[in-house]
Formats: sequence, structure tokens, C-alpha cells
Amino acid sequence: MATAGAGPATGKSAASAVTFGRSTLLGSHLAAALAASGHWSAVAVLDPSPAPLPLPASPHVRHHAVDLSDPARLASALAGADAVFHVDATTAAASGGDGSFLSLHRLAAEGTRRLLAACRAAGVRRVVYTGSADVVAAGARDVVNADEDSAPYPDKFGNAVSELRAQVEMMVLDADGVDGMRTCVLRPSNMFGPGDSSLLRFVAGYARSPFGKFVIGGGSNISDFTYVENVAHANICAEQALCSDAASVAGKPFFVTNNEPMEIWEFMSCIMEAMGCQRPRINLPAKVLLSVALFSNVIHHRLGFQMFSTPLLHPDTIYFLSCTRTFNTSKARRLLGYYPIVSLEDGIMKTVGSFSELSDNLGFSRKQRSCESSKADKLLGSGTAADILLWRDEKRTFSFVTVLFLLFYWFMLSDRTFVSSAAKFLLVTSLALFIHGVLPSQVFGFTVEKVTSDHFEVSQSALRNSLMCLASAWNGGIHKLRVLAEGEDWSTLLKVFAFLYSIKILLNFQFRLLMGLVLASLFIVFIVYEQCEEEIDSLVSNASGKIKWLMDRVVERLPASLKAYIS
Repeated sequence: MATAGAGPATGKSAASAVTFGRSTLLGSHLAAALAASGHWSAVAVLDPSPAPLPLPASPHVRHHAVDLSDPARLASALAGADAVFHVDATTAAASGGDGSFLSLHRLAAEGTRRLLAACRAAGVRRVVYTGSADVVAAGARDVVNADEDSAPYPDKFGNAVSELRAQVEMMVLDADGVDGMRTCVLRPSNMFGPGDSSLLRFVAGYARSPFGKFVIGGGSNISDFTYVENVAHANICAEQALCSDAASVAGKPFFVTNNEPMEIWEFMSCIMEAMGCQRPRINLPAKVLLSVALFSNVIHHRLGFQMFSTPLLHPDTIYFLSCTRTFNTSKARRLLGYYPIVSLEDGIMKTVGSFSELSDNLGFSRKQRSCESSKADKLLGSGTAADILLWRDEKRTFSFVTVLFLLFYWFMLSDRTFVSSAAKFLLVTSLALFIHGVLPSQVFGFTVEKVTSDHFEVSQSALRNSLMCLASAWNGGIHKLRVLAEGEDWSTLLKVFAFLYSIKILLNFQFRLLMGLVLASLFIVFIVYEQCEEEIDSLVSNASGKIKWLMDRVVERLPASLKAYIS
């Protein structure tokens, strides 16, 4: 919390206060804005924890390690204060790892109750609380251009944090007029900025998750975002409005945004590209993911089994990424005189420019993600095959999938023999090429690109490389046979035995079924491995360790003569 005094910096004017001015994104920016405004004699930052966000370099700003649970120290810190800016700290506490309901309730609800009591005892005249617009946006419903009168609290909140914020809001609004203290509430939507540990951490986590290449829902849903300096400016506007027109402002909530709604996936894509990741392009149906998330929650609550370790597959997250949530700020503009001082584009650019400072806090290395190729990409040769099988060009990949499906149906699923299907395929291909050859270069205004003979020629280098690969494979097979014939390499014998036994099992299935599974796996296995590379490598490493341990145990139990022969 920070306190400051109105009027010239003489030390005789009244002071004001801002809570959690070091441990929250808004608190630090608000303390800096108050110090830079020149209208306050002192700014005291009241925060129980030393946080990484530095205080503004100003002689009028002081930090006091004050906990909201300590009434005596609160009363001493608020002595002489005329205004208090109470900043919601639940997001910072949850992202910092202390996100249990008990700790959040103690911090938010109980802390606010003690703060308001201390403000009344100290004679504080004005209190501005900044919460979140999430208190009125819960569940799967869209919120479109909602104002303060048309968006009441929901009957059931989506999570405990939103419910606690609503409780704090009601406490602050109910305290209006008690002992001459006037209060109001600000509701920013999706606040972000340099130093953010909430929204940016969420985007970074999404980019690294298995869902990083996917858009949940249609991707056209829009949302309001608010740059942190605009929220700090709105706090100053609200305090001034409580001074000049308390009858119109006091006891009311106000939505605060950048007044520039944009597609949420465009916002996330801008941040993800700045982190060195590709923007997601493949759409996943939100209803299907929501059903999976709800089923996972039921299993977790009934059986205590967590199906998915990622918090991204949670109903609230899916609602946030697939629903439209925009708010009307005309009331804030009319009564508070609030207008954004930083545009959304400039806010995004400033936030992106701070990534070099945030990479350690976010656990995300932009250089690492942008410069290093994945193992799946290297395995596929980092060329055209990698682009297709890793879905980097969705249109091209979809075209290949369609062609392969048609070929599979033509050769495998039809009632014709393979020779008959091949003959008809060549006949259709020859007819199509002939018709294409006789067409003029312009047909109804459309240009017809001719297929030249170069498309059917095989270069000498390509033919030589193919023959070299074939010869290398043949020589490798002969070498393996020679090693087996010597009877000394047990490892190779076991590998060959496992390979031949696998072939025997596969031959029990129909050939068309095997081909269908292979074709489907080509477009699934590699992209799944790329998205879950660390988890799969960890599982393989653990399995290899277990197998090696088991083999060592088996060898230990063998007779000494046989053990010596194997070694």
C-alpha cells in the first residue's frame, strides 16, 4: 500500500495511500504515477512483502512493511492520510504460489475489512479500490458491451478468486458514507504491462503447453484489455472525482478498459510471436474441450485423480479463451473524466519490449524457442516434410491429407484389385494431363499454368542420392547379417528378434488397416512429440532405465559360465 498527500510538496498537506505498491503490477505503477504527478506531498508504499518491482526514484515515496492483518501498524501508517488506493493482490498471491483459498481469503476479505476499519479510525476521506471486471463475467455466456447497470454479480462464480474480489467490492461500496468516508470501485479488464506476472505468465504457459499450436473455439471472440498505466491514471481520476463530485461517484463501480476491443487470439498471438513462438492456427472445438475439462473436474473431485496436470484445460480457461467479453466505459468517461493515456498498440509494444527483463520471471527463454529446432523437426529433416507433418502450413497439410485419403480409398477401400486400381489411376491421370495440355492459357479470364516437362524429369543428383541411399541400406543389412553370423553381438540379436516378432504381430492385421493407421499416425505422432517433447523424453528415459535395471537383474541370476560368455 502507498500513501500520498494532496497539494504541493510542503509536508503540511494531507496524505493518501496505495496498498501492495511493491508486490503488484498496478501498485508499483500507481505509486510511480502519484509521485510523478506532483500533487502529493508524500507517497508511502504499504506492503508486507519485499517484491521484485522497484519503487520509483522519488524522495516523496517511502516503503513501509505493513501487513493488513496488523491493525496497530495500519493505524500508525494511515495517520494523516486523506486518500487510500486499495489494490487487489489476489492475482499476485496466486501467481506467486500461495494460492490456497484460506490464504487468499485472509489476504483479500479479512485484510480489506481491517483496512477499512483502520481508514475510518484514521479519518481517511476517500478510498478507491481496484479489482477486476471478472466479477461479472462468469461461465460460458458472452458479455458484450456490458455497463455497470446491466452486468450484476452472477448467481454462481466460476472460481474462488472472482468470488473473493466480489466480496471485497461489496465491502468497499458498503463502507461509503460511514464516518464521512467516500468510496468507489474500478474494474479493469485483462490488465497487462511490463512486470506482469499474471496475464503474460498465462500466455507463456499456453505457448509452452501441448495446446500451443491450437486456437480454442472459432478464434473470432473479442475482449477488452487495459494497459496498466491507464489503470493507474483511472485511479487518480477517481480520487479527484471523489473530491469534486462525490455525490455522483461515491458508492459506485466503474469499468475501465483501453476502449479498443480486439480478438483475444490476436492479442495472444502478438505476445507469443514476441516470445519467439509461432502463432496458433489450428482450431479446436471449445465445446469438446469443455466437456473433457468438466469430466476431468468430476473425476478429480469424486475420485481424487487428476487426469490432466496442465491448468490450461480448465473450464474457466476455456471460457476465457472462447467467449466474448467487452465492457462499456462511458460511465467512467462521463463521471470520472477517464480516457486512456496509452493506446493498446503502444501498450503491447511496451510490454513486448520488456520481455528481456521478464524471461527469467516467466520461465521462458525467447532466444531458446526462436533459435533451436525441435527434435521432431530435426528428425524430419527440417524441410518440406517437417512443415507438412508438423502442421506449420495448415492449407498445405490439409491438401496432402486430402490427397492421401483419396489415394487410400482408391487403392485400399475399393473392391478393385491393386493392379486394376493402378491402371484406372494412370488412365485418369493421363486423361487429366491431356485435357490440361490442350487448354488455352486463358479460360474465362483465368490464367491456366502449364505443366512443363521439367516436372516429370528426375535430376541426376536426385537419382544418384536415391541409389546411394538404397545401396547404403543394403550394405547396412549385409553388415548386420555378418554380425549375427559371428554370434558375438547379443544386443543386435535381441533387436532383430524384437523387430521380426513385431512384424509377425503386425501381419496378423489386415494390410489396409495397417496402412490407415500408418497414414493417420504420420500427421499425429510428430506434432504430439513436438508439443510434449520434454514429457515424452522423460517417459522414454525412465522406461529405458527400468529396462536396463531389469536386464542387469536377469544377467546377475545367470550361471557364471553363461554370464562370462555374454560379457
